Amino acid sequence: MSLSFCLPLVLGLLGQAEAPAPGTETPDEIAARLELMKGAVAKYAVHPADDPAARYRLQPEPVLRFKNTVGDAEDGAIFLWLGADDRPEAAVQVFAHRNGNWFHEFTSLSTRPIVAETGPRPAWSTTEAGIEFKPVPGAPKPAESSEQRLRQMHALLNDFLAENDFGNKGWQKLRLLPKPFARYGKPGPGPGPIDGALFSYVLTTDPEVYLLLEARPGKDGKGPEWHYGFAPMTVYPVRGSWKGREVWSLPYREAWKTPNATFSVHYAGPRAGR
Repeated sequence: MSLSFCLPLVLGLLGQAEAPAPGTETPDEIAARLELMKGAVAKYAVHPADDPAARYRLQPEPVLRFKNTVGDAEDGAIFLWLGADDRPEAAVQVFAHRNGNWFHEFTSLSTRPIVAETGPRPAWSTTEAGIEFKPVPGAPKPAESSEQRLRQMHALLNDFLAENDFGNKGWQKLRLLPKPFARYGKPGPGPGPIDGALFSYVLTTDPEVYLLLEARPGKDGKGPEWHYGFAPMTVYPVRGSWKGREVWSLPYREAWKTPNATFSVHYAGPRAGR
């Protein structure tokens, strides 16, 4: 997401710097910036709030590298931390702002409070779950094979829509990336999903909203049922709908002031040479 909206006080203190003109950076410079992003993310230890020993596994390569041509993210990448059966528990968007600063945007994809640490004090510590799963109304029973379940998920996606009010300029439909960032789950009995996928809705190529679809155990001992859950990757107002009916929404949030929220923005320092 772009930070042109918000940070007037913060950025006023940090100062401004001009970014290089488009097309002036070499492939080596672009590759070196990705290595900086990977190194910055690797410093975080992420785990359930009530179980510090159960650290989530950082996926070392980003699931997406992007640039927001209508916002201020000059270069960014999305990284995931994975839990049991490779289920994404948290995501971070690391990006270089056009003013010459780095920012990290965390969002929880977990059904429990989580913590991200880089030292003795948590950098990010949520007080609630990041995802609230709800049954997909009228969804078919999850199919037997992985391939069939993936086709079911893509069919279910046709009924969902995500929008945001970028820059407080009016609501606009976000574009769904058809390929999921993650596919996970473990068939068979158990509390976790037998199958699931993490999808993203983007502005240009910048993720603004996540949608998780999971084949989860049903209530009252029923077999698995399809469930959905939305999560934000922006401070701007967002909403999700199913068959034209709004089922999820969030207002504008000053996320750089909320280190305990399930979506939080962190200043990560100036870019070298800026």
